Amino acid sequence: MPALTADRSPDQLVAELERLIGVDWPTVWAGVPVDAEKRERWCAGFGWRPLWDEAGLRVRTDLGGRLHLVSEAPGRPVTRIDHTVWSARARDTDESARVTELAEARWTACLTALRGLLGNPSWNGTWDTPGFPELPWSGAWPDASWRADHQDPYRVSVWRFRVPQAPVFELRMTRGATARNRPVPANARIGLACHDPDHVESRRQERRG
Repeated sequence: MPALTADRSPDQLVAELERLIGVDWPTVWAGVPVDAEKRERWCAGFGWRPLWDEAGLRVRTDLGGRLHLVSEAPGRPVTRIDHTVWSARARDTDESARVTELAEARWTACLTALRGLLGNPSWNGTWDTPGFPELPWSGAWPDASWRADHQDPYRVSVWRFRVPQAPVFELRMTRGATARNRPVPANARIGLACHDPDHVESRRQERRG
Protein backbone atom coordinates (compact mmCIF):
# COMPACT_ATOMS: atom_id res chain seq x y z
CA MET A 1 0.00 0.00 0.00
CA PRO A 2 1.16 3.59 -0.61
CA ALA A 3 2.66 5.39 2.38
CA LEU A 4 0.42 8.15 3.76
CA THR A 5 2.55 11.00 5.07
CA ALA A 6 -0.35 13.38 5.87
CA ASP A 7 -4.01 12.49 6.23
CA ARG A 8 -6.35 15.24 7.39
CA SER A 9 -9.99 14.50 6.63
CA PRO A 10 -12.23 16.98 4.77
CA ASP A 11 -14.05 17.66 8.06
CA GLN A 12 -10.74 18.42 9.77
CA LEU A 13 -9.79 20.73 6.89
CA VAL A 14 -13.06 22.64 7.27
CA ALA A 15 -12.62 22.89 11.04
CA GLU A 16 -9.09 24.32 10.64
CA LEU A 17 -10.27 26.77 8.01
CA GLU A 18 -13.20 27.91 10.15
CA ARG A 19 -10.67 28.88 12.83
CA LEU A 20 -8.39 30.58 10.29
CA ILE A 21 -11.19 32.64 8.79
CA GLY A 22 -11.74 34.32 12.15
CA VAL A 23 -8.15 35.30 12.95
CA ASP A 24 -6.80 38.85 12.95
CA TRP A 25 -5.25 38.74 9.48
CA PRO A 26 -3.52 42.17 9.57
CA THR A 27 -1.63 40.96 12.65
CA VAL A 28 -0.69 37.71 10.90
CA TRP A 29 0.50 39.45 7.74
CA ALA A 30 2.58 41.92 9.80
CA GLY A 31 4.89 39.06 10.80
CA VAL A 32 5.91 36.80 13.67
CA PRO A 33 7.79 38.47 16.57
CA VAL A 34 11.49 37.57 16.68
CA ASP A 35 11.71 37.55 20.48
CA ALA A 36 10.92 34.05 21.77
CA GLU A 37 8.70 35.17 24.65
CA LYS A 38 6.73 37.59 22.47
CA ARG A 39 6.43 34.87 19.79
CA GLU A 40 4.92 32.46 22.34
CA ARG A 41 2.31 35.04 23.36
CA TRP A 42 1.64 36.00 19.72
CA CYS A 43 1.00 32.37 18.78
CA ALA A 44 -1.13 31.74 21.86
CA GLY A 45 -3.44 34.53 20.76
CA PHE A 46 -4.30 32.46 17.67
CA GLY A 47 -4.45 29.12 19.49
CA TRP A 48 -1.12 28.00 18.01
CA ARG A 49 1.97 26.42 19.56
CA PRO A 50 5.29 27.31 17.89
CA LEU A 51 7.31 24.31 16.70
CA TRP A 52 10.40 25.39 14.74
CA ASP A 53 11.71 28.02 12.34
CA GLU A 54 12.51 27.05 8.75
CA ALA A 55 11.74 29.58 5.99
CA GLY A 56 9.12 30.88 8.39
CA LEU A 57 7.51 29.46 11.50
CA ARG A 58 5.88 26.06 11.86
CA VAL A 59 3.05 25.93 14.42
CA ARG A 60 0.65 23.34 15.82
CA THR A 61 -3.01 24.37 16.06
CA ASP A 62 -5.30 23.51 18.94
CA LEU A 63 -7.13 21.18 16.53
CA GLY A 64 -3.97 19.17 15.92
CA GLY A 65 -3.06 20.53 12.49
CA ARG A 66 0.30 21.91 11.42
CA LEU A 67 0.66 25.28 9.69
CA HIS A 68 3.65 26.89 8.01
CA LEU A 69 3.73 30.66 8.31
CA VAL A 70 5.92 31.57 5.34
CA SER A 71 8.17 34.65 5.46
CA GLU A 72 11.39 35.65 3.72
CA ALA A 73 13.31 36.12 6.98
CA PRO A 74 12.69 36.31 10.74
CA GLY A 75 10.64 39.37 11.59
CA ARG A 76 9.56 39.89 7.97
CA PRO A 77 5.89 39.90 6.91
CA VAL A 78 4.06 36.60 6.52
CA THR A 79 3.13 36.13 2.85
CA ARG A 80 1.05 32.96 3.18
CA ILE A 81 0.05 30.13 5.48
CA ASP A 82 0.44 26.56 4.20
CA HIS A 83 -1.44 23.54 5.49
CA THR A 84 -0.74 20.08 4.06
CA VAL A 85 -4.09 18.31 3.94
CA TRP A 86 -3.10 14.98 2.44
CA SER A 87 -0.03 13.39 0.91
CA ALA A 88 0.91 9.89 -0.19
CA ARG A 89 3.99 8.32 -1.71
CA ALA A 90 4.11 5.17 -3.81
CA ARG A 91 6.59 2.61 -2.51
CA ASP A 92 7.36 1.55 -6.09
CA THR A 93 6.20 2.45 -9.60
CA ASP A 94 3.51 -0.24 -9.52
CA GLU A 95 1.69 1.82 -6.87
CA SER A 96 1.79 5.12 -8.77
CA ALA A 97 -1.64 4.64 -10.36
CA ARG A 98 -3.11 3.85 -6.93
CA VAL A 99 -1.60 7.03 -5.46
CA THR A 100 -3.20 9.10 -8.25
CA GLU A 101 -6.55 7.38 -7.68
CA LEU A 102 -6.42 8.12 -3.95
CA ALA A 103 -5.40 11.73 -4.58
CA GLU A 104 -8.30 12.30 -6.99
CA ALA A 105 -10.80 10.89 -4.49
CA ARG A 106 -9.49 13.01 -1.63
CA TRP A 107 -9.38 16.12 -3.85
CA THR A 108 -13.07 15.68 -4.73
CA ALA A 109 -13.98 15.25 -1.07
CA CYS A 110 -11.95 18.30 0.03
CA LEU A 111 -13.30 20.53 -2.73
CA THR A 112 -16.88 19.52 -1.89
CA ALA A 113 -16.27 20.29 1.78
CA LEU A 114 -14.73 23.71 1.03
CA ARG A 115 -17.60 24.59 -1.28
CA GLY A 116 -19.91 24.02 1.68
CA LEU A 117 -17.91 26.55 3.73
CA LEU A 118 -16.66 29.10 1.17
CA GLY A 119 -19.08 28.67 -1.73
CA ASN A 120 -18.00 27.99 -5.29
CA PRO A 121 -14.38 28.88 -6.05
CA SER A 122 -13.56 31.96 -8.10
CA TRP A 123 -11.50 29.67 -10.33
CA ASN A 124 -11.32 25.90 -10.55
CA GLY A 125 -9.51 23.72 -13.07
CA THR A 126 -6.57 21.56 -14.06
CA TRP A 127 -3.11 22.32 -15.41
CA ASP A 128 -4.43 22.71 -18.98
CA THR A 129 -7.55 24.81 -18.23
CA PRO A 130 -7.49 28.22 -20.00
CA GLY A 131 -7.06 31.21 -17.70
CA PHE A 132 -4.87 29.38 -15.18
CA PRO A 133 -4.50 31.78 -12.21
CA GLU A 134 -1.32 33.64 -11.30
CA LEU A 135 -0.46 33.24 -7.63
CA PRO A 136 2.85 33.65 -5.79
CA TRP A 137 4.55 30.56 -4.45
CA SER A 138 8.01 29.50 -3.39
CA GLY A 139 10.16 30.18 -6.42
CA ALA A 140 8.68 30.98 -9.79
CA TRP A 141 5.06 30.03 -10.36
CA PRO A 142 5.06 27.28 -13.03
CA ASP A 143 4.31 28.79 -16.42
CA ALA A 144 2.24 27.22 -19.21
CA SER A 145 5.20 25.36 -20.71
CA TRP A 146 6.11 23.82 -17.34
CA ARG A 147 2.51 22.77 -16.74
CA ALA A 148 2.32 21.25 -20.23
CA ASP A 149 5.49 19.22 -19.65
CA HIS A 150 4.86 18.16 -16.06
CA GLN A 151 1.14 18.65 -15.36
CA ASP A 152 2.23 20.47 -12.22
CA PRO A 153 0.29 21.72 -10.34
CA TYR A 154 -2.32 19.23 -11.51
CA ARG A 155 -5.43 20.82 -10.00
CA VAL A 156 -6.05 24.24 -8.46
CA SER A 157 -9.08 25.95 -6.93
CA VAL A 158 -9.00 29.60 -5.80
CA TRP A 159 -11.37 31.66 -3.63
CA ARG A 160 -11.14 35.46 -3.55
CA PHE A 161 -13.25 37.73 -1.36
CA ARG A 162 -13.84 41.51 -1.37
CA VAL A 163 -12.91 41.91 2.28
CA PRO A 164 -9.83 44.01 3.18
CA GLN A 165 -6.87 41.83 4.22
CA ALA A 166 -8.89 38.61 3.71
CA PRO A 167 -6.68 35.81 2.35
CA VAL A 168 -6.79 34.44 -1.16
CA PHE A 169 -7.50 30.77 -0.48
CA GLU A 170 -5.91 28.19 -2.76
CA LEU A 171 -6.43 24.43 -2.80
CA ARG A 172 -3.72 22.72 -4.84
CA MET A 173 -3.01 19.15 -5.89
CA THR A 174 0.33 17.93 -7.20
CA ARG A 175 1.19 14.41 -8.29
CA GLY A 176 4.98 14.74 -8.37
CA ALA A 177 6.58 16.63 -11.26
CA THR A 178 8.61 13.64 -12.46
CA ALA A 179 6.02 10.92 -11.94
CA ARG A 180 4.43 11.33 -15.37
CA ASN A 181 7.61 11.34 -17.45
CA ARG A 182 10.01 9.07 -15.58
CA PRO A 183 9.74 5.63 -14.00
CA VAL A 184 9.78 6.86 -10.40
CA PRO A 185 7.17 6.29 -7.68
CA ALA A 186 4.44 8.94 -7.57
CA ASN A 187 4.40 11.43 -4.71
CA ALA A 188 1.03 13.24 -4.52
CA ARG A 189 0.05 16.12 -2.27
CA ILE A 190 -3.03 18.24 -1.55
CA GLY A 191 -2.44 21.50 0.27
CA LEU A 192 -4.31 24.61 1.32
CA ALA A 193 -2.62 28.01 1.12
CA CYS A 194 -3.89 31.29 2.56
CA HIS A 195 -2.15 34.05 0.58
CA ASP A 196 -1.72 37.66 1.70
CA PRO A 197 -3.82 39.52 -0.94
CA ASP A 198 -1.37 42.45 -1.06
CA HIS A 199 1.50 40.06 -1.80
CA VAL A 200 -0.55 38.38 -4.52
CA GLU A 201 -1.19 41.74 -6.17
CA SER A 202 2.43 42.90 -5.91
CA ARG A 203 3.71 39.68 -7.51
CA ARG A 204 1.14 40.04 -10.31
CA GLN A 205 2.34 43.59 -11.02
CA GLU A 206 5.97 42.42 -11.02
CA ARG A 207 5.18 39.85 -13.71
CA ARG A 208 3.32 42.39 -15.83
CA GLY A 209 6.02 45.02 -15.42
